[in-house]
Amino acid sequence: MLAATPEVGSIYETDRDPAPFVPFIQAVGRGEKLKRDLTYDESVEALRQIVGQACSPAQAGAFLISQRVKGEAVDEIRGFTALLRAETITQIRPRVDGLLDLAVPYDGKARSAQLAPAIAAVLAEAGMPVILHGDEAVPTKEGIGPGPVLRELGVADDLEPEAVQAMIEAVGIGYLSAERFAPQWHALLPLRRQFGLRTVLNSVEKLLNPANAPYQVSGFFHGNYIERLRAAQTGGERSFIVQGEEGSVEMAVGRKSHVFAEDAANDLVLDPEALGHTERVRVAGPADAAGHAELNARVLASEECDATEQVCLTAGVFLHLFDLAQSVSDGIGRTRRILESGAARARLERAAAKSAA
Repeated sequence: MLAATPEVGSIYETDRDPAPFVPFIQAVGRGEKLKRDLTYDESVEALRQIVGQACSPAQAGAFLISQRVKGEAVDEIRGFTALLRAETITQIRPRVDGLLDLAVPYDGKARSAQLAPAIAAVLAEAGMPVILHGDEAVPTKEGIGPGPVLRELGVADDLEPEAVQAMIEAVGIGYLSAERFAPQWHALLPLRRQFGLRTVLNSVEKLLNPANAPYQVSGFFHGNYIERLRAAQTGGERSFIVQGEEGSVEMAVGRKSHVFAEDAANDLVLDPEALGHTERVRVAGPADAAGHAELNARVLASEECDATEQVCLTAGVFLHLFDLAQSVSDGIGRTRRILESGAARARLERAAAKSAA
């Protein structure tokens, strides 16, 4: 049976003028010989129209998918990020030293453990306060992010930005929900779910740095994007990219992990054998946020398990990268001592109490 003809007022009609956005689609969507990268200024304007819903959903989808096929250029990533940070998000500026933006993927973990909360607690106890940020049900994985895990651990994940700033200043840990600090960005989720593919939006959301942190560690996976992203990091003083589990920041024990600095000369490649790790260990992700929270609780209780080993390795590397440990081995040892002392668990408990106040 033939489908019925759409009625007047259906999704096939729009009162938006398509003309202003058409050149952006033409630039990235033409054939192999005619397609081109957008300039920085064009990128700013294109995303301004998408986020402000000045173009139609069909135009936004055509642009984002065409750009994915073309491949995002550095100026495009920079332009998108600059527009979002300048015009669409609520920024905070916690009065703390050495704040780290731990920029994990917004689409979360679907196969491996989400251990960012435990890592953040260790780093904060070691003298490096941490801001986490994210959203829920983000495509394509729609996995478990740090927000729902923190919620299961008793830390509110829906605080207004000013409350998160106060929390970081008080206990050294905070989580910003995109629904609160980036509502226009959050409003794009229904559109993004229709693609079934990752787009540049998955990359730039990790670069928002909403707390203006001087230090940044972001997680990415695909090696062909690293050089473009290396030049687009937003830590004010020092930034690193980790090619970790599921494109996040957790580094697998026994894996030859690569950490990319802003300057390739300062890259770090982990030698698992030198660290005494002879076999790769995968920490599987539970089915729900409660299961991930239980894993984090076991780590914070210093239980001997694979999740604890992964947190010790990951946090140990970060302590070394930011000069809080003389070597990776020294950082792993310091992390282990912090966990054994119960100080990281106590800090997260203080964060829970502060968020409930």
